[in-house]
Amino acid sequence: TGPYCYPGMGLPSNPLEGCREYVAQQTCGVGIVGSPVSTEPGNTPRDRCCKELYDASQHCWCEAVRYFIGRTSDPNSGVLKDLPGCPREPQRDSAKVLVTPGHCNVMTVHNTPYCLGLDI
Repeated sequence: TGPYCYPGMGLPSNPLEGCREYVAQQTCGVGIVGSPVSTEPGNTPRDRCCKELYDASQHCWCEAVRYFIGRTSDPNSGVLKDLPGCPREPQRDSAKVLVTPGHCNVMTVHNTPYCLGLDI
């Protein structure tokens, strides 16, 4: 990760907040109450999530995912929350692959479409 990858510096203020809907749908097939539902091209939950990822500095993409999923040692960290019918842990596992070809398909600083060391 880059030395300057934290909210407000290399990362948006609330990194990947818009990915919550996409991750919940992918993980458990549920939506988040109050979130807009759109199937309009360019405005789907996946599109919004990937745009937020692209908005972060490239050298911070993996750190954005790390911030989003939180640290296993601190259950209150990260953006993901337990939802009715969709516990946080399976969401964390799904979110780890946001950069991969089946999702946002970005090339990370590791020169691969994968983030290393997210299980911390």
